[in-house]
Amino acid sequence: LRNQLDTKQWYQRRVRAIESVFQYAVEELKFSPEDIIVYGWSIGGYPTSYIAGAHPEIGGVIIDASFDDIVPLALNHMPAFLDSVTLKCCRRYFNLQNTQHMSKYLGPVRIIRRNNDEIISTTGHCSGNRGNHLLISILESRYPALYTDPVVRSYLMDWLDTVNPAARRMGLPGEYDNRLCKKQLEQQEESHPPFLKLGNGLEDADRIMLAYYIFSKYLTDCEG
Repeated sequence: LRNQLDTKQWYQRRVRAIESVFQYAVEELKFSPEDIIVYGWSIGGYPTSYIAGAHPEIGGVIIDASFDDIVPLALNHMPAFLDSVTLKCCRRYFNLQNTQHMSKYLGPVRIIRRNNDEIISTTGHCSGNRGNHLLISILESRYPALYTDPVVRSYLMDWLDTVNPAARRMGLPGEYDNRLCKKQLEQQEESHPPFLKLGNGLEDADRIMLAYYIFSKYLTDCEG
């Protein structure tokens, strides 16, 4: 068993497997990477995020009921006196850090959050769902000026604390105008790299509205 763990870590085998599938699809089946959309559920979010980071030209990514990093989940389910052992084992044998790979991918992403998922949540509530942290990491890396703003960040945490899109919309300050949001995105899309300064110069209400518009394009809430 020790030899298996030392030489064939679980996540390395999964990475090699999905890389082989990708290469077969491109080289043998002649798929264009831009036409490939990858989907990963739960722990399968790791090989999905890996292939997105390794091949950022792929057409899209769907991550369902997954997490940002395995360590907080492992620590939550293990006795506190084993924290150091748990951390060491995770980093050596199950070093599943989805955020690390997703930061390299700039294409379309959809995060599906299972609102009754007790495995992926550290609190048993949607606010403790580790998929939230994956989404926050993606948004902050792509739109840093917007989502690191303290006012926007406060609203973002409130949105993640609820599962009702209508309630989120009703909590927005001012009238919702998706035309303004689309215009802001179009103007920033041509910058290099794009969207780094998105939201700068806008009033708080417009920044919050823009942040919600983008947020709603990335997250889908589901029962289960």
